[in-house]
Amino acid sequence: MLDTDLEDQLILKVGGKLRLTSLMQKRLVELKRGARPLVDVDNPKDLPNVVVQEILQDKIELAPRSECDPNFMQDSRRLKKVDEKGEDKEIYGSDLKRIKEARIKELSAFLNPTKDS
Repeated sequence: MLDTDLEDQLILKVGGKLRLTSLMQKRLVELKRGARPLVDVDNPKDLPNVVVQEILQDKIELAPRSECDPNFMQDSRRLKKVDEKGEDKEIYGSDLKRIKEARIKELSAFLNPTKDS
């Protein structure tokens, strides 16, 4: 738990509680996955303290949000596929879920190749 003064200082530096939470969470995940700390601290195993010091020393910050395509929501709600008759068919619900699962399996196999491949 952060003391109130330090928390207020971090919130002002980052630009809000939600931005601070997001930044800390993302950096903690990076550190737990093996990223090196960008600051020297007494106890490098105390990851929340490492993140706080990195923020205070301006070593990390949230990347600016990019603008998305205005048609993003329309495109994300509906996909097209061609059926046996050669006609376009919209994909919704369980079909979409099955397609996503197949793509995830393909990506997983690509990223984690086995000796058989």
